[in-house]
Amino acid sequence: MNIAAQNKSLRDSAAMDTARIEPGRLLNIKKINSTAAVSSVSGEALYQTPTMNLTNTLYGRLNGLSVNLGSGEPGYDNAALGIRGVGSLSSSSAGGYNTFKVFVDGFETNLNYLAYLSAAEIESISILKDAAALATFGMRGANGVIYVLTKRGKVGKPTISFQARTGIQKAININKPLDAFGYASLYNQAISNDKGRVWSPLYSPAQLQGYRNGTGTNVDWFDQVLKNHAPYTDGDLSFTGGDDNARYNIVMDYANQQALYNVKQTDATSNSTVKRYNLRSNLDFKMFDIFEAKVDLGARIEDRKAPNYSGANLWQNLSRYPSNIYPVRDGATGNYSGTSLFPDNPVASINSLGWFSSHRRILQGNFTLKERLDELTPGLYLSQAYSFNSYSQSNYSKTADYARFFNGQPGGPTNVLTPLRATGMIPGGQEDWKQLMGTIGYERSFGKHQILSALNYHQSDFKSDGGADAYIYRYQNISGRANYSYDNRYVAELGFSYFGADGYAPGNRWGFYPAISASWIVSNEEFLKDSKSISLLKLRASAGKTGSMDSETQNSGRFLYQQYYNNSGTFYTGNSSITGNSGLNQNILANPDIFAEQSLKYNFGAEVTFFKKLSLSADVFLDKRSGILTRDNTITGIYGTINSFANLGKVTNKGFELSANFSDKKGDFSYGIWGQVAYNKNRIDYFAEIPQPYEYNQQTGRSIAQNYGLVSNGFYQLEDFNANGTLKGGPVPAFGLVQPGDLKYQDLNGDNIIDEKDITSVGKSLFPQMTYSFGANFSYKGFDLSALFQGIGSSSVNILSAAPNQIQAFVGNGNVFPVAQNAWAYYPDQGIDTRASANYPRLTTAANNNNYRASDFWVKSRDFLRLRNVELGYTFSPAFVKKLSLSNLRFYVNAVNPLTWSRLEKDYGLDPETLSAYPGIKSFNTGLSVTF
Repeated sequence: MNIAAQNKSLRDSAAMDTARIEPGRLLNIKKINSTAAVSSVSGEALYQTPTMNLTNTLYGRLNGLSVNLGSGEPGYDNAALGIRGVGSLSSSSAGGYNTFKVFVDGFETNLNYLAYLSAAEIESISILKDAAALATFGMRGANGVIYVLTKRGKVGKPTISFQARTGIQKAININKPLDAFGYASLYNQAISNDKGRVWSPLYSPAQLQGYRNGTGTNVDWFDQVLKNHAPYTDGDLSFTGGDDNARYNIVMDYANQQALYNVKQTDATSNSTVKRYNLRSNLDFKMFDIFEAKVDLGARIEDRKAPNYSGANLWQNLSRYPSNIYPVRDGATGNYSGTSLFPDNPVASINSLGWFSSHRRILQGNFTLKERLDELTPGLYLSQAYSFNSYSQSNYSKTADYARFFNGQPGGPTNVLTPLRATGMIPGGQEDWKQLMGTIGYERSFGKHQILSALNYHQSDFKSDGGADAYIYRYQNISGRANYSYDNRYVAELGFSYFGADGYAPGNRWGFYPAISASWIVSNEEFLKDSKSISLLKLRASAGKTGSMDSETQNSGRFLYQQYYNNSGTFYTGNSSITGNSGLNQNILANPDIFAEQSLKYNFGAEVTFFKKLSLSADVFLDKRSGILTRDNTITGIYGTINSFANLGKVTNKGFELSANFSDKKGDFSYGIWGQVAYNKNRIDYFAEIPQPYEYNQQTGRSIAQNYGLVSNGFYQLEDFNANGTLKGGPVPAFGLVQPGDLKYQDLNGDNIIDEKDITSVGKSLFPQMTYSFGANFSYKGFDLSALFQGIGSSSVNILSAAPNQIQAFVGNGNVFPVAQNAWAYYPDQGIDTRASANYPRLTTAANNNNYRASDFWVKSRDFLRLRNVELGYTFSPAFVKKLSLSNLRFYVNAVNPLTWSRLEKDYGLDPETLSAYPGIKSFNTGLSVTF
């Protein structure tokens, strides 16, 4: 991608044109006349990140979009996305992110469809953020919309483009446990602590020496199970062209990604792999100067194959199984090792259980016919569109088992060697989504006046069989938008949606969602029109109401206006003796008044460009949520155990977004520098929480997903205890007896007891309040260089709950990681005394309710900065490529996620995004782009 394309693609919405967004959504409004807050990125920019999953290309590209990767495992690596942070309690119950809606070429799809689109198919991705942009989406707009436009043909001679990339992928970070010597050394401390702090080592000096010199069992399970790197390849072929009457754009794409598992591809074994085959055909026709037609087909096949063992369990075992439990294979028999405590040998889990595969087929078709009715009145048109989206999955596997041995004898599990056998192909779920859209629009200019307007009818019918969304969803949306501009200076816009959904009681299914917005193009005023310094100055504002019907499925399924029962209820009868009788019990109390939650959105924005080189954009926003569906916890226990839900929750979310872009050219040297930052902070105004004894115990008034816990106050020391082991004074923990080296907590309510009444907010919310990115690009003659940095700020994580196997040493026959190396310990005869420097509580092999509970001691900053992408390319000169009968030829190398700056990783060995399980991926790639 040349420097001009990079500068254009990296800018925020100030540089993008919304003209292609479908009628009735944002109309055919040029950016200069838009009143909406929209951030956009081109498909060319997304292509710079070689990855099979499109969500992993969005880091730092769209101001106001939060992106977080939970797992890097191929096929299961959807990033969690959030637009303008988290604004609803119902969002928190769904994991916080991924509550936005996705529309592709005017019709709603879902995240599964979005994730495996190819960047080569995409013209642009936009996030719609304010009431002006979301006016026509009704109950689908409260959490924002990701709006995707795929590439269409352009008038011109036929063009063929080919792109190919290949590279290697590696783990960004793997936090390994201590080796056998480190494990045994600290285990001796832990077992001695459990025996009254009398040195009682389990491992003798001879055993420790054996671990050090290699004669003892010392297995690095991570090294045994994982390879250092894995391959990645993709390629696409595009055909485009046409004339005024017919245009076409066809894209064929292939991608292949393998995981880091050290296992061969055979009939009996398989690495975790994903293969993707995409085909998109977008056709445009004009007939008789009256009719316009679009026929769009998007097809995809996804093939996944992996070891027949849960990836989550495998990574849990890798972190939990100590290095000295047994060798990979039993020395006496040569069979795989295994015991009752550690039954699932990690190496055998990926090599001896067979494999599992899934085959997914996705087909989407959009058909649109537009009639221009200029003969009736200039600018009048009708449009009808139909969309279908079909998804199906089938699963197939081959299974086997292995016998476990330990020291020549059968291990604890009774598993026996089972030959490989095939299972029948079974369905894995299917979806059917049909949508209708009808539009009547009017677009006309009268001298200095311009009107763009449309009235739409949208009907959606979604059916799913299998999986978490095994429901039928239906909705209807009557929406409209009218944009009026005067003399390219003053713009006013009205939008509305009258939206009905089937999840609510008859008579209570429809809601009205209006929006109003305006903009003033100050730079077109006479006093600035001829300014040489200010080439653009625009102010805009919007206010409106949107909704969300996501919370209708919270905790319970749909149709909460109906009464549900289960058969686990018990009622009691009898006089002198009581007898329990089984029977039906109300599951959730029906509430016919339940409705979609409401969002009142306010936005003010400004855009300015100086000297046609420096572009600045700023937005401030306020989102007031109400009617959030939540359980009514204010109802006392006297009422019984039946859950009652109502539209009770209220949340305020506010923040700002800033972006800047500077580009210039000096002779053959071109360059661009840009940056953007988004800040949001939410507050729970009300959600009917269980009444708390003190204000500082409450969640009301604090952020969604705020961390809570006790406030630590150092470690108990020897001098805090009497000779009999009792505390000399101070507040008494209610979580069991404590010893020197245990965590000490503050008594916030002054009752001389440490208990739940002393819990308060600690650290920040898990969801970052700040996201930012910056970058630069340079070109000289045929060479180009670009870099993208992205980070987050004001985010905290409880590492004890996020990565328990890596943080909580030894408990539950677990492992020990470097974080515990400086645990509190005092054994002077052994030369051990960490009292003054300890940063981890005393070690123990037993559960410790005092130390391993939520507190600020375990809540750490998740802030980080990551180099997301750096690319160096060379575009061959036109004279050279002409000799090859080509129109363009470019070669490049790039790196994805090569560097990270994180206190969490430095101090605790934890990646700030993928805290446990399969790690995030960094990659090093080469690529070729050819145009014929």
